[in-house]
Amino acid sequence: MSARPIVVVGDAILDVDVVGTVERLCPDAPAPVLDVVDEAARPGGAALAAALVAGRGTPVRLVTALDADEPGRRLAGLLDGLDDAPLELLVGPADGGTLVKCRMRAGGRTLLRTDRGRGEPVAGFADGLDLGRVCAAAGAVLVSDYGRGVAADRRVRAALRRAAARGVPVVWDPHPRGPEPVPGVTVVTPNLGEACDAAGGAPPRGHDEALALAGRLVGRWGAGAVAVTLGRDGAVVRHRDGGSSEPAAPVVPEADPCGAGDHFAGGVAAALAAGAGVDEAVAEAVLGAAGFVARGGGATVRRTGNRWVQPSQAQTRSARRRARLTVTS
Repeated sequence: MSARPIVVVGDAILDVDVVGTVERLCPDAPAPVLDVVDEAARPGGAALAAALVAGRGTPVRLVTALDADEPGRRLAGLLDGLDDAPLELLVGPADGGTLVKCRMRAGGRTLLRTDRGRGEPVAGFADGLDLGRVCAAAGAVLVSDYGRGVAADRRVRAALRRAAARGVPVVWDPHPRGPEPVPGVTVVTPNLGEACDAAGGAPPRGHDEALALAGRLVGRWGAGAVAVTLGRDGAVVRHRDGGSSEPAAPVVPEADPCGAGDHFAGGVAAALAAGAGVDEAVAEAVLGAAGFVARGGGATVRRTGNRWVQPSQAQTRSARRRARLTVTS
């Protein structure tokens, strides 16, 4: 485990799950009626990536922008007091309302999601955050881009370029609405859809074509490597020097993949900070993300004491049984 903190840079989101059961349709429209059993809020976006890394016991610094509204204060409160796994917030101002993603869920599935708030950093939001020092002292940097503007900020990008030039491992998890990675990052981790959007052309058929796609993006982005995640098919990694690897994912039951990308990218950053090479880090993160999905994905992440963690599969099944009993009693 790295003694130096992992710095997570990106757009923070407030995730809210409203969970219940559906046994009837609304009488005035063909819409399901959700009988609410529970409501839970958790960090989302870059904040989820940071919380999951901190949940491993690794110190984390989260660089983000937050609006001074009620959802922003609520999100900051969810990250406050994580003393056993320190998570330091480095926050600049945002505008347009904190982005809140609310999922209506039943039977382990999302029925509907509502989004509100823009969550966009104001110009120069990072001016007072001393990002050069923060990134230089990192064991690794994870850019968790959700397309809201943090990764596009001029000072943020300059600090990331300097960190990469100094040899700090930089993992860039891109977003279709976000900027391209700065040149020189250690590894970029798009999913297949993001990789296709960036490179253009038809989706690849098979791992050989996926590796060729990753190779085109290595050249375009000037990255040390590109790791394209393929869901249940694992990932492919192409390096700047032409080397490659194809870590496979274990078979897991079909489940909600929400948050798996954050878990994967955070796992890559944590492994690099601990001294692993890119291929080893990606293979380890593929296994970790598969386990995360098998345990129920982001919807099962809860604050336990001073950490945000997932319960075991047995605990998750027990909680679901209790929820069903609560509804039917």
